Amino acid sequence: MNKTLSDWASIAEILGAVAVVVSLLFVGFQISEGNRETRAARIQAALDTEMAFQAAVLRDAAVWDKIVAGAPLAAGEETRKGIILFNMLQTQNENRYQQMQAGFIEERASAIVSLATVPFYDIWRSSPAAQSRSPEWLEILDNERQRASSK
Repeated sequence: MNKTLSDWASIAEILGAVAVVVSLLFVGFQISEGNRETRAARIQAALDTEMAFQAAVLRDAAVWDKIVAGAPLAAGEETRKGIILFNMLQTQNENRYQQMQAGFIEERASAIVSLATVPFYDIWRSSPAAQSRSPEWLEILDNERQRASSK
């Protein structure tokens, strides 16, 4: 059976279409694999941040206990440590919130703003450390603080 140039062109066109489909499947697989690796890296980074915060709290457990209990902190170093610890927590929580807003994680927002209700919040909020947070995050915390105090 003799094939004409038109027959060979049709065969080449079919082979080209098959090659395009195979390459698209390969690209899709690579993207999926990359997404899984990115998610794993994000989870690991969140865990690392959590562990660093826990280590800091462990070093200054007495200060953290006072913050959570609503007990006053001594002026000076103890208050500075409290502001730093509280700011570390807010950095972590703001990051979680932003990831939740972007759809990267699923978490209830109320779980990450709960410490806005402790008395120490006002001290932290008036410190320069609070100014490193985004205005959107500060508004969320302030609203939670106001909601809790109106109960």
